[in-house]
Amino acid sequence: MPDHDLPQELREVSIVQITDPTAVNDSIEVLNQDVIHLDTAGFEVKRVTVPLAECCLIYQWTNSALRTQTRVHDDFDAWTILGPHANGSIDGLELSPYGMIAPGSGERAEIIVNSGYESVALLVPPKVLQGHLALRRMKVDFESPENVEVWHADKDVARNLFELGTRIAETAEKTPEIFNENHWARYGAQVEYMDSLFTTIESSDLSDTANSDKKGKSYSQIVKKCEVYTLNLDGRRPYLSELCETANVSERTLQYAFRDMLGMSPLTYLHRLRLHRARDELRNAKSESTTVTNVAMNWGFWHFGDFSRAYKNCFDEAPSSTLRENPD
Repeated sequence: MPDHDLPQELREVSIVQITDPTAVNDSIEVLNQDVIHLDTAGFEVKRVTVPLAECCLIYQWTNSALRTQTRVHDDFDAWTILGPHANGSIDGLELSPYGMIAPGSGERAEIIVNSGYESVALLVPPKVLQGHLALRRMKVDFESPENVEVWHADKDVARNLFELGTRIAETAEKTPEIFNENHWARYGAQVEYMDSLFTTIESSDLSDTANSDKKGKSYSQIVKKCEVYTLNLDGRRPYLSELCETANVSERTLQYAFRDMLGMSPLTYLHRLRLHRARDELRNAKSESTTVTNVAMNWGFWHFGDFSRAYKNCFDEAPSSTLRENPD
């Protein structure tokens, strides 16, 4: 895939500051991300997208604890190296500084991270990676994992990969024309980064992956089932007993799963999830055909005053302001 075959959005450097968790998808199409803000403080995500010759490098940082369900475009695999302050989980597997996320089979991954999280992802066509691995005769039988995995490479090697990725992103941010206007700059950065990526893959101990974290994976599945069930209720609030039945666990296990994965109770998290869905609806609605009260009731909020206060605490604006901002 030469650079002229990259999707249009990946042909130029993009630097985006995002302060609305429901707007994360507005600026990129190769990543599909559904974000829930888990903090009470302000929300900010920075994303730098850098086109390379056949690939794309994406640097991301957030100041907030958040949950994101992320799916990468089918044309790419995403190989992600984590920064020095990364903590959290992906599909229940523990994330730690300089860990490497190996891509799965295109399924949506549920990622939960704390504030200060940084990552560098290389979006690469699978055939490109496979071709280089075969030529190097390293792990010639290597294939992307069926499910997402967290690999643990040599710390110094992994740190070098992350720092190289941030240097490419910083250069693109300061002088975007280097990558926008010069194919050989894109090509050179790709060669250097992919060589470092292969070295990191080769140094990983695949016999000691976090794939063995059965409790974390089990808790992640409990949370996902409860999310899906809640969003399929057409606005009705779930009973806690319904969530236990859906996940086929006791109330104690349900509480443990949400507190371990998200740091809050099931009802507190699902209340926040419904707030985000209400904001999605308000952002996409027309004020002449929608009212805030109707949207609140659509998502199970029967007390308008409580809804408005919770909404303002979460998004730092009144729901009526969100609705008024929409163009006619």
